[in-house]
Amino acid sequence: MQIGETVTIADGSVGGRRSSLAAAFLGIPYARATRLAPPLPPEPWTALDAREFGPAAPQPRRPSGDTVFGPPARVAEQCLNLNVWTPAADTDAGLPVFVYIHGGGFVVGRSGTAALDGSRLAAAAGAVVVTLNYRLGSAGWCSHPDLAESADASAGNWGLLDQIAALRWVQENIAVFGGDPGRVTLAGQSAGALSVIDLLAAPASAGLFARAVLQSPPIADAAAPAELVQRWARALSREATGSERFDPAALRALTAEELSALHDRALAADEFRGTRGGALPTIDAASLPRAPMDDPAASPEVDVLLGTTAEEGTFFAYLAAPPGEWSEQDLLARVGHLPGLDATRAAALVAQARAAVDGAGLEPRALFGRIATDALVVEPALAWGRARAAAGSRVHRYRIDHPGPLANLGATHSIDIGLMFATFTDDKTTRAFCGDGPATASASAALIDVIRAFVHGEEPGWSALDVSDGPDEVAVIGGDAPWRIARDE
Repeated sequence: MQIGETVTIADGSVGGRRSSLAAAFLGIPYARATRLAPPLPPEPWTALDAREFGPAAPQPRRPSGDTVFGPPARVAEQCLNLNVWTPAADTDAGLPVFVYIHGGGFVVGRSGTAALDGSRLAAAAGAVVVTLNYRLGSAGWCSHPDLAESADASAGNWGLLDQIAALRWVQENIAVFGGDPGRVTLAGQSAGALSVIDLLAAPASAGLFARAVLQSPPIADAAAPAELVQRWARALSREATGSERFDPAALRALTAEELSALHDRALAADEFRGTRGGALPTIDAASLPRAPMDDPAASPEVDVLLGTTAEEGTFFAYLAAPPGEWSEQDLLARVGHLPGLDATRAAALVAQARAAVDGAGLEPRALFGRIATDALVVEPALAWGRARAAAGSRVHRYRIDHPGPLANLGATHSIDIGLMFATFTDDKTTRAFCGDGPATASASAALIDVIRAFVHGEEPGWSALDVSDGPDEVAVIGGDAPWRIARDE
């Protein structure tokens, strides 16, 4: 059957729009959000106008989010929708499927943005591209045992359950768009990559995807300690009611917009000031019974492509932190909030980093950027990848060296989004962040070539990690050359 501007799935007809690159079907509801509870099936419909993006999850305003995703979009509590771009001419195409989960620290972000327009990636990779929204902030990640509706029910990880619902929708419907449900690659960047790691370990997602792409995962946040997330839930309840008694009914009475505002009030209180709070994935018997960090070989049959950038930490130093000049104490406090560090270890790490730059006199933000690159993202991610490879799973890795045009950032965290989706050609927000011109186009083409090979089940261009054979082989994209194979130093 030919794919036109209207297709029919189990729920009804979906009217999209077609460009010279791909047909787009936007804002399709895949589930219905419920307050601090698992998602439900979407409201019934028979005909859907899918020519425009659906609403994003309610979220606070963050400069880092504006820089990556663009200006604020329409938000609504009923935000569980997804977008499909297909280059297929007919439903028998059997193309691989690339499902992408956006990042944003589990607090901000959206799939409905020009930065994540999937038409160029779909055409270049020869794949059906899917992006999705999930619940954010405390509406998506507030966890406490008293939120479980029964002894064997989930007590949190609502955003993770949303993502599983979206993957089930893909299994049931993607063939109509020319996709093969047996060849799904699940991908994500930053918090989206952490979601993919969690989904590798979540029993309910078994069999829903065959390959995985992890871009810049800050591994420590894949499953936060129960003490932290429950303390966060109690703080939210206290802000809402003024009582020390945890009150799930009071939290569920709040709209997602009200819960987002409450989230920021809790961050401003002394207990969590200067931290990200505790609205994060966590161990939950019904949804994520085991920490992914403790089980790197979960779903061992799933091949993994693991990517990082050369200067991950500059994003957290210059975009995700408040403006203003940092003192030495500011630097020590920020380093001390990195996962696994305390004040003593933070001071030692700062001294070590200063020595490593040989007296270059870096100002505190720049030094933090160097420290965070390794301590927050690169070293934990590579440790996870090597442990997974040592357990017998196939792991390939790459590094983005392409620098963006913004001052102090270089090849920063999130720069791979615009390169992979090639949206710098059309979207001014993406162009301002990741650049334009021949070098950007070359790095983008190289990264898309890697993604194309991987989603089609091929080797991405270099061998998998062999932990018994010394340094890792890594593809380096951008910088001195758009794509070269190197041995990790």
